[in-house]
Amino acid sequence: MISFVWTMPAVLAGRKTVTRRPWKASHAKKFHEGDLIAAYTKLPRRGGRQAATLRLTGDAYEEPTSAIPASDFEAEGFAFLEQSGLNVNGLPAREYWEKRLQAAPTENLWVVRYELVEVMDEPAAPSATT
Repeated sequence: MISFVWTMPAVLAGRKTVTRRPWKASHAKKFHEGDLIAAYTKLPRRGGRQAATLRLTGDAYEEPTSAIPASDFEAEGFAFLEQSGLNVNGLPAREYWEKRLQAAPTENLWVVRYELVEVMDEPAAPSATT
């Protein structure tokens, strides 16, 4: 499973097809092409729920942030979030892209590419008394 706290709207729209994570190699090496992965709104222990199923389109691989292609602004879902007026970790999508991903050229992150397979049914909205 992978949690997508700030970018889930782009995942559900099929506009986020890659994620980068500061994982340990032992964890990243569990992600292989063809695997089906549960996409969670946040970690289950923090009340997250599965919102979608993803299929990996390649094995996870490590990449320095200096090598991130400009086309991944779209693949990371940031173009969708920007068009929708949504923030990433409290910042406008483009600002997050430039400050977090483009300004740290020596940081290595694990890259996971995927496609949207299924969107789960939306749960009923909680009532005002719960």
